[in-house]
Amino acid sequence: MKVHPNLKPTVKNVEHLRDLLLSDSMYLCQPLYNCIAGGLETGKIKGMKKLGKTPLESLITLSYEAHFRLELSLALTRRGYRHRYDKEAMSARAKSFEKLLRVVKRDRTEHAAIAWNRRQLLHFDAEGDGVQTAEVDGVLLGDGEVDPTSTGMATIPSEFY
Repeated sequence: MKVHPNLKPTVKNVEHLRDLLLSDSMYLCQPLYNCIAGGLETGKIKGMKKLGKTPLESLITLSYEAHFRLELSLALTRRGYRHRYDKEAMSARAKSFEKLLRVVKRDRTEHAAIAWNRRQLLHFDAEGDGVQTAEVDGVLLGDGEVDPTSTGMATIPSEFY
């Protein structure tokens, strides 16, 4: 498996992506935050409405986010990942979920406002093919921080399925 170009150069490889998903600093990885929030805003997930830019914590509950991040991480362990449904595997996933709940809560509490403020500052040019840069807390946001979900440039080639 490969990391999608929309997440590079911030996310080095699939292991790094998994680590970020399970960490209390995922919100600080702006391209990943933009990708997840933007994906949820599209309304393409059953039961969700199409929305404009919205903070991630306003889109889904804490437990939904923990479950979402855990499932993504597990799915990235290997191609064709499937859950095992024996007692040990189910218990291990439940324990991982309980642990991740605390991690996600800490990430939201400490970093959600930062991630949302940075995302709001990304303004796309009239053609939607570039971004104006903005400086936030000494960090220059620019072309490496493009939010492809806002420009319609997000594509997922078949090699990622």
